[in-house]
Amino acid sequence: MKPKRGTPGPLSSEQFFNILRRRNRQNADEIDRRIESRSLEELTLLMADSSGFTRKTHEHGILQFLAVMTQCYDRLLPIIARRGGVVLSHNADNIAAVFEAPKQAVRAAIEMQRRLRRRNEGLPEAEQFNICIGIHHGLLVRLKDNVFGAPVNVAAKIGEDLAGKDEILVTAEVAKRIRGLLRLEYARSTEVGGRSFELHRVFY
Repeated sequence: MKPKRGTPGPLSSEQFFNILRRRNRQNADEIDRRIESRSLEELTLLMADSSGFTRKTHEHGILQFLAVMTQCYDRLLPIIARRGGVVLSHNADNIAAVFEAPKQAVRAAIEMQRRLRRRNEGLPEAEQFNICIGIHHGLLVRLKDNVFGAPVNVAAKIGEDLAGKDEILVTAEVAKRIRGLLRLEYARSTEVGGRSFELHRVFY
């Protein structure tokens, strides 16, 4: 996700918030145009969350869970990079990553789930690790080190609350851009932030 030659790259978080501090009624249009020209992009968000966090920590202990999670994430994060994604955070038990296009994000999600499936085979339950993934595409404020916008909240809601164990759910905005490339099935509709979203399950 490099800027076009001859154009400045995206703002850093520090630059972005320093500009916003100077925004007022008189200069709002000018400030907004400045930010939009540097940082407004259509991008794809992938949000992955661990499955069974509370139950496993109760049964096996927090250190056991975090050790397994860390070892698995060490193998999953390079998959995102290979598929062209940028990991924005992997705090607590989730991963947030941004991609230029839905196809890259979905391919990464499939590879991540398949990698965990192979790893989990034959392991005791305490050693297994599973994730659920939500993917959404939309217009975002893209900074060097972060992203902001409603699509972030939508992807997070799907990945953290709606997708089930080992599941990949994508919105209609993603599905229409990858239809024909991968097998999809309508799962259900949901409301996030007052808007309705169709969710589709990715088969892998």
